[in-house]
Amino acid sequence: MKRIVNIIILFLIFSTNSSCQVTATLPLNSYDYPNGAYLKDINNQLPFYVGTWEGIQNNKQYTFQFTVFNQQMIDFGNGHYEYLDALVAKFKVVDLSSSEVLYDNLSAVNYDDYEIFLGSIQLGTFFCLDKNNCNNLAKFKLYKVTGTTNQLNYNDFRLVEFGSIDECPYTNQEDIPIFLPTGDFILTKQ
Repeated sequence: MKRIVNIIILFLIFSTNSSCQVTATLPLNSYDYPNGAYLKDINNQLPFYVGTWEGIQNNKQYTFQFTVFNQQMIDFGNGHYEYLDALVAKFKVVDLSSSEVLYDNLSAVNYDDYEIFLGSIQLGTFFCLDKNNCNNLAKFKLYKVTGTTNQLNYNDFRLVEFGSIDECPYTNQEDIPIFLPTGDFILTKQ
């Protein structure tokens, strides 16, 4: 749980490029680690996800592009920081009935511009933080489809508990626009 909370905080606090040093290099799935640790993809689990994945759900085409930022520094403030091989994604949604682009952040290049990030490689948990819509936070899971090398099962979408935000025009989290699919479906690597 500490790991998930730390990852959520990373999107609430900007990463910085101060000159902090790595204190230890540990596997990405580590939970107890010292300040300044580098959580490295030692087991080479992240490359499977890297690339473009597409799927259709509710007559909408979803395109996800995953990338890894190696040794990304995350600064939690008060002198607490870590380095992380961060798996992040950007996505696009097209309504197939009208060909209208409903959402598109595929132009994101910088780490802070990505909205989807890995919470737990063991649990297949990902989070989406929509900074443009009241910092709305959603969670979903991605699992490799057994017996394939190019498919992911997208499932278990849910909104994560939402706190009131001063400048948010919505009183209910369910009313905040979110463009992620809410149902289960298969993504295929392109």
